[in-house]
Amino acid sequence: MVEVAEGVGLVGIAAGLRSVVAGFEPDGLSGEAAVRALEVFAEIERLGAAGKALSARRVEVTRAWQGSGMRSAAHFMAARCRSSVRSAVESLETARRLEGLPATAQALRSGRLSALQAREIVTTVGDRPQLEAELVAAANSETVTALQERCRAVRAEGPGASEIYEQVRRGRYLRHWSDEEGALRLEARLCADQGAKVLAALAVQERSVFATARRAGRREPYEAYAADALVALAEGGGGGKAVPVVQVRVDYAALVRGQLEDGETCEIPGIGPIPVASARALAEDCILKVLVTKGVDVVAVAHGGRTIPAHVRSALEIRDPKCVIPGCDVRDRLEIDHVVPFADGGPTTLDNLARVCHRHHAMKTHFGWVIGGRSGAWTWDPPEDPPP
Repeated sequence: MVEVAEGVGLVGIAAGLRSVVAGFEPDGLSGEAAVRALEVFAEIERLGAAGKALSARRVEVTRAWQGSGMRSAAHFMAARCRSSVRSAVESLETARRLEGLPATAQALRSGRLSALQAREIVTTVGDRPQLEAELVAAANSETVTALQERCRAVRAEGPGASEIYEQVRRGRYLRHWSDEEGALRLEARLCADQGAKVLAALAVQERSVFATARRAGRREPYEAYAADALVALAEGGGGGKAVPVVQVRVDYAALVRGQLEDGETCEIPGIGPIPVASARALAEDCILKVLVTKGVDVVAVAHGGRTIPAHVRSALEIRDPKCVIPGCDVRDRLEIDHVVPFADGGPTTLDNLARVCHRHHAMKTHFGWVIGGRSGAWTWDPPEDPPP
């Protein structure tokens, strides 16, 4: 392979392509010829990405990067390829997983798959190789967005859905920095159900901000109103008067069973799939608009949710100053939980409510842990059939 790269192989191809691009004059092309050129360059890009990923994997395996003084193979790859470390990590991870997926590897080598499509497939297939052929075929006939949505839905149906949710939860963050103009920039990573709560709360404020601007005769981009809505939320502009509404689409059988099976759906339209347990948990914090479906047909619409009266909230804050789970002393940002879940008929009453930290709330919702007992004598029991 070294001889190929140093001889008339890869180096010669790169030199020829460099010459072509240097003399490329798109202004002289017809529309049809420009389309064809676009397609050819896109294929070259896909093939280059495939070769780069496979080569980088070999660099990692042979540890050829260790003499460079770099921290890892990904840092070495990022420096040599002039890319971000994140993209290098993703490329290496894709190349590792390709070793057990021959159909995906062949499609990538042939230029039929982009690096992004290959990453979606290898991340989704996991230990279910029977899905590989279906996803490779879908990648050849669907848009990248459609493939991503299909893969997210498949991952949500899989046996490791709870583990994926927990992985995302552990990796949650909110970052901020100042840009070159001195503006504050924000970036966040949240679980889908948490993000739905944020967007629903923002939507309530956005409508108010938009109406105020129109009455004043102001017309600005809607993104500007969304930014104003975020500031209004921080200032307490919601006032507790409007309760966010989150819409969930879920198959009836899955809602009753408590988990998804093949072909069933539980998703927040516009955001993506969520665990059935998350759909139930949303009823704790907002009004939940549930579209119950069988296949493609919507068979019922139910509005669930609770608004906890102010006097009950005050009583809870006094009674439960810290997380009620034995041994937990977290006092900040506690969440109100129905001991008997609201979705299972649990009442919104003081004796059926408890304040818990986010971690323990997630363990109860997604991993089957059980709160028992009563105020002053709470119990915390593991699930009878714990997930792996």
